[in-house]
Amino acid sequence: MLKVILYVTFSAGGLILLKIGTVNEFGLNISGGVFQLKINYYLIFGILLYALSFMTSLSAMKSMNLSLFYPISAGLIYVCVCFFSYFILKESISVIQFIGMIITLFGIIIMNVRS
Repeated sequence: MLKVILYVTFSAGGLILLKIGTVNEFGLNISGGVFQLKINYYLIFGILLYALSFMTSLSAMKSMNLSLFYPISAGLIYVCVCFFSYFILKESISVIQFIGMIITLFGIIIMNVRS
């Protein structure tokens, strides 16, 4: 389960950094056959963190059933991204999103109950 937590943290953190990086000094232009890309440190670190999350996910998938890994990690990433977006990016969370986060967390808890 530690691998899943690492994957979720790296993935959500990478997404937040990518979002910050696209807002700050990001540009992509194709003009006259010339390709120009302007990136910043947030984008670079976001890409690296997201790549690290991919490598961590491979290791996590190897050690657990995909039918558990994917729904649990996807749900936790959703909740973490909403949480980070609210506190770091100052985005708003609607009542419906909040209810969805609670339902998602209950679903994750239910999936982890051992019979």
